[in-house]
Amino acid sequence: MKISILGATGSVGTPTCFYLAASGLADELLLIGGRRQNVAEHYALDLKTAVSAKDVSIRHGGYQDLPGSDIVINVAGAHLPVAMDRELLLKKQTAAVKEIALKIRRYCPEAIIITGVNPVDSMNYATYLAGGFSRKQVIGYSINDTIRFRELLASELEVKPRQVDGLVIGEHGKTQVPLFSTVKVDGSPVSMTDEAKKRILSKIPQAIKKFEELEAGRTAGFTCAIGLAEITGAIIGDSERIIPCSGVLDGEYGQHNMSMGVPVVLGRNGIKEIMEYDLPPDEQNNLKITINKLTEEAKTVRQGAAVFE
Repeated sequence: MKISILGATGSVGTPTCFYLAASGLADELLLIGGRRQNVAEHYALDLKTAVSAKDVSIRHGGYQDLPGSDIVINVAGAHLPVAMDRELLLKKQTAAVKEIALKIRRYCPEAIIITGVNPVDSMNYATYLAGGFSRKQVIGYSINDTIRFRELLASELEVKPRQVDGLVIGEHGKTQVPLFSTVKVDGSPVSMTDEAKKRILSKIPQAIKKFEELEAGRTAGFTCAIGLAEITGAIIGDSERIIPCSGVLDGEYGQHNMSMGVPVVLGRNGIKEIMEYDLPPDEQNNLKITINKLTEEAKTVRQGAAVFE
């Protein structure tokens, strides 16, 4: 199993390389660092020694070394200001993602691609369009929302996070839709009061706001590393686990020509199935809001995309 990480020297790529190597999920790990190839080489040398007992081949390289990759994790988007106009950001990021998608198509067209570039739903859709890939082989990384949701649920319910299930779907962003209807503790459904739901919903935006206020110049890289390893492990193990990811829709939830966070069944060939849940009225209404936003962004991606010709 060969896993290639694009953007291996960034704040997401670096912990992901380490965690995947330490987990022993790959037989071969390729680190591609863009302009920082000296740093990628440094990381590869260090990691090779660190996990020498795990029989993982680790090396740095360029896009020409992608052939044979089973999974490509792309966390190498353009470096853009946080405050940039949303439409301009979409167009610039789309152009960067298109260039990467074309290289993936050239060197390893059958690989499963995990998109970890924000705004992830639109960039996963851009990857799908630009590379002409099967929609089942492109997976947008959005599980951080669910990890945070479960952490907040555990605090509210006074249990440990590992005891809690519950999913977030929709946009990986402000209009995300926490599904309180899916909440379980130790496998048993839990009904929550409106007050408890409001407390949790009020805390969700605070997580990202805190990161931005700290101005540390990095994102939630450690959380991403754990989540990316979870998705990668589900693919490699052909586990058929249900994990929230951004998937390109073709009729699911009544939508087409867009990518959105949904519960997906993962296996060796990528997305096996997109699960459609029967949601209560309040969650259906929230989903409509996120769909409207992502539909508009998908249009921008397509337009900025004379790009895909």
